[in-house]
Amino acid sequence: MRKEGIKQKIANDYLVLAQKYRKQGRFQKALNALRVSLNTWPKFAEAHHELGLVHRQLGESQEAIVAYQKALKLKSKSAPTALNLGICYLYQENEPKALEYFKKAIQWDPHYAYAYFNLGSTYFDQGKIDLAIENLEKAIRLNPQYLASYEICAMAYLLLGQKNKADALYQRSEKFKRRARLKIAVGE
Repeated sequence: MRKEGIKQKIANDYLVLAQKYRKQGRFQKALNALRVSLNTWPKFAEAHHELGLVHRQLGESQEAIVAYQKALKLKSKSAPTALNLGICYLYQENEPKALEYFKKAIQWDPHYAYAYFNLGSTYFDQGKIDLAIENLEKAIRLNPQYLASYEICAMAYLLLGQKNKADALYQRSEKFKRRARLKIAVGE
């Protein structure tokens, strides 16, 4: 194995370790593993993305933004990175930037339900109800099990005085709520 290939393998191993630490809530250990990963292979887009996730979990949105921007420079057109960058801008109450990155995520992956959800819920918060409904309905079609899309979309219909459509959404979401409760009950 060439020297560069060995460095990439080591960097990837530390990325995997960092992901495990982040999922366990051990953020300082995750940061340490990511430092090793990025010192070994500075152009590792996935490690920069993971660094953004860890900083976001720590409430360090500016550091997360820097990490996500580096990830996008190294691996352009990454829909998950664009989505997470948009979420960070929302944390900073910069809705125009958030919308810009949610739209980029959709442009790069037109089947990305969470990007439609974030775009729709941001439009809802801005009072742009028709745009909110349009994007939340797409999120529901793409991922019918994501319950938050139903709830916000139903509220949007209620604001428009369309109670029948809101009720229909609540009814559709009920079967997924029952399944989720059943999975919890049986330990899945």
